[in-house]
Amino acid sequence: TDRLVVVMTGLPARGKTHIARRVKNYLTFFHGVACENVNLASFRRRSAEVDAGDFNDQLGNMEEQGALHEAREEAIAEVKRFMSETEGENAFSKVVFFDGTNATTDRRLWILQQLKDQGCKVLFIECVTRDRKLLDDNIRAVHSCTPEYEGMSFEQTVADVRRRCEAFKQIYEPLNFDGREEHLPWIRVIDCKQYVINNVHGYLQGRITQLVMSLTNAPHRIYLSRHGQSSYNLLGKIGGDSGLTDEGREYARKLAEYADKVIARDRNDPERVVPARLWTSGLQRTQETAQCIRHPKIVYELPEPLGKMEWTQMHPRAWRNLDEIYAGVCDGMTYEEIQEIYPEEFELRKRDKLGYRYPRGESYLDVLHRLEPVVMEMERCKEPLLVIAHQGILRLIYAYFMGLSRDEAPFVSIPLNTVIELTPGTYCCLEKRDLLHTKMEINSDGQMEPELNLPTGVRGPRISRAEDMTQLTFPTYRVESPMRGLELRRQHSARSASTSGDDSLPHHRGREQSRRKSDTHSRSMEAAAGEFSKLSSGGDASDLRGDRHAGNGDLRTSTPPNTGRMRRSSTEPELYIEPWDDDPPSH
Repeated sequence: TDRLVVVMTGLPARGKTHIARRVKNYLTFFHGVACENVNLASFRRRSAEVDAGDFNDQLGNMEEQGALHEAREEAIAEVKRFMSETEGENAFSKVVFFDGTNATTDRRLWILQQLKDQGCKVLFIECVTRDRKLLDDNIRAVHSCTPEYEGMSFEQTVADVRRRCEAFKQIYEPLNFDGREEHLPWIRVIDCKQYVINNVHGYLQGRITQLVMSLTNAPHRIYLSRHGQSSYNLLGKIGGDSGLTDEGREYARKLAEYADKVIARDRNDPERVVPARLWTSGLQRTQETAQCIRHPKIVYELPEPLGKMEWTQMHPRAWRNLDEIYAGVCDGMTYEEIQEIYPEEFELRKRDKLGYRYPRGESYLDVLHRLEPVVMEMERCKEPLLVIAHQGILRLIYAYFMGLSRDEAPFVSIPLNTVIELTPGTYCCLEKRDLLHTKMEINSDGQMEPELNLPTGVRGPRISRAEDMTQLTFPTYRVESPMRGLELRRQHSARSASTSGDDSLPHHRGREQSRRKSDTHSRSMEAAAGEFSKLSSGGDASDLRGDRHAGNGDLRTSTPPNTGRMRRSSTEPELYIEPWDDDPPSH
């Protein structure tokens, strides 16, 4: 097992909680690590003797305050409880974030002493903010998200935070202040652009370090869009590398207009053009969707001595990592054909959509590994970013930023003809959906995916419908969605949103070049049927299926075990989702 306690340290409003929550979400989603966030302030708020009003007055005598010491004892006990669990997923790799000021060297060494018998490593992360504008942004985020300041005006929050900072400065000691912490592993983050790394080693600590160096506290906008309707969407086929239909090209024109008037504009000053980025997958349908977007040259000011810089607006960057899930031997088939030719595969996918791997293809868990560097870059981007990709890919990206679990990701609704704007924050991710193009024919792409057995506790993709917005030019709605640990309020696309059938599963990168045209698909399906027939009559199925276990995607084993796919317990109740009448939960 790999157990790690990450101790945050720094003055108030320096971004400690932001980093702790983002890293926790990343490790849970991409690496399957069991994580827990222990916030010292929440334990302090439970104390009747010390509340937000008189806390600052007691800082000078902090060590003598029994209530404050009791809060620290309770918090460290919670860390020990989580670390000592030996059942379920928490028995393997786990990380606890001990989030607090931890202002003095003695207090940090006390934490080390308390964790001495837990058999875990400890990593310190210190947040330092010298940039005045960044500090103001942090205080603004504290005001809007922190429960302690709920109901207070912004001016009251600013005054309280600054008063608290001044009080803490009297006792605060930076990491390695007197040389006693020189041997410890720690990271010092200065204004989210300078980093001091000391004695950091190991896989988990390395992944945390890389993400911390990619994070920014500045609010940044991410726009997610599926490609326009493709000819395979219209035929009900999955995968391939088909081009757009007339409806798809119409959406491309409207997306270009939206990019110019919304994405590449300053939110506070719509007349001001700002630098923006554009990413697509390596497949034809996403690049055709982006072809109408203009790429003018703009000039903007950088801090001295850099001066002015020329920027190519929305310069397209094609990522093969953003290609859709590869369907292997099922590439180019309809669901009906898969059910007829590969009935066993059809049933396996219904049982475990997250872990299911197509024969000679991919699973959602496989795709997670190639999306990790993309998400690292997305965390780093400060400019507005438009990502044109595929439903399976955008489901994972959306779930990550919204704080959903991996089990929920395959059931997220990502409709066609809709732009999803995400603004990640410390405690929440703001979501806004714009329906750009309403198709006249409902379900014209023919991809009504079969009913799926949802994992226990996972709700279906259609939670609720927004009001009908077919009459608006750019109909929008906003959802504030707290991150993990807070109740998630989700709304999905309008009833009139376009059909979002399964556009998924392109050819895979270099491994199997599968740019098959429509006239060759029938022959390939006949060949596949013959091969399946031979295997069903006693042939060796290993040649066709290969290593079918998708792997658990976490750190419990060095390599994915070849133990077969997870199956539902016979005693576990089965849930299913009814077919949708307009926006099927496709691949």
